[in-house]
Amino acid sequence: MAKLQSLFRQIRQNFRYIAKWAVSGTCSLIAGIQILVFLCDLDMVFPDDLSFSSRVLVSIAVVLGIWCVLFIVKAAVVLVAKQADVISVSNGSHVYVEYGDLLEDRGGECSVIIPANRCFDTLVDNDLISETTVHGQAVQKICAAGITADELCRALQKDLRDNRRLLPEQELTRSEKRSGNLQRYPVGSIAEFKKDGEKTTYVFLGMSAFNSALHPETTDEEYALTVQRLMEHCWLRSQRFPVYMPVIGTNGRNNQKSERELLEYMVSVFRFHKHLINTDIHIVVYSKHRDRVSIQGL
Repeated sequence: MAKLQSLFRQIRQNFRYIAKWAVSGTCSLIAGIQILVFLCDLDMVFPDDLSFSSRVLVSIAVVLGIWCVLFIVKAAVVLVAKQADVISVSNGSHVYVEYGDLLEDRGGECSVIIPANRCFDTLVDNDLISETTVHGQAVQKICAAGITADELCRALQKDLRDNRRLLPEQELTRSEKRSGNLQRYPVGSIAEFKKDGEKTTYVFLGMSAFNSALHPETTDEEYALTVQRLMEHCWLRSQRFPVYMPVIGTNGRNNQKSERELLEYMVSVFRFHKHLINTDIHIVVYSKHRDRVSIQGL
């Protein structure tokens, strides 16, 4: 029963996209039928004694029947689709939106974008960083491979200082932030971490700022700048290896945009800057959100 309810929710999420596609397909078929009209006698379709109103009703029924069949076919395709190719670039690169697990092991060289706070904290204690967030889960996965949270923290701070040549824009006090790092970096700052011998580069993207209650806050302007910085980083640092990222901003946004709205914005930014895309980019929507977030019609 739960499976059936999930399927209905997925159809509802994608209804406008599927219906629009079915209308387009129906119009194409009707246009083809009109061409055939010139090649055959309409009396072969409608008996001579059939009234005009009956012919209209039959025609409407045929059109609706075609639309329903196309709707069902497209709905079946959408329900099994795990990936959508939303942007194709002349150099052969693509931007995909797909359902899956951002932190799964992929085997080959790749970069994984981890949205983080601008202090680049690594303490996952469900107070400073929650284990339910991408940030917390990424830190836990890295630490499970034999790296302590303190070692990861020092590595990120060293990368910011030595490789990115970034300086903190603000030195916080304990009254402003009761735990974690006190140095806050500019919006869109990026720190990389890659363990020796591994093929995944974790790219921590500084976006949110914790308030005194340790709640992440991000303005619309800061969000836009963060996505822009991410786009530039993919261009400069991808080395043509695939880049995987979540829908940025699903936790802690001040204006509480939906995940679909954030996804649409990210795709629009990548589409506007498609001349900077030089590798395959995968925007990963958590697989359990299939019935909440559509990846079609982007």
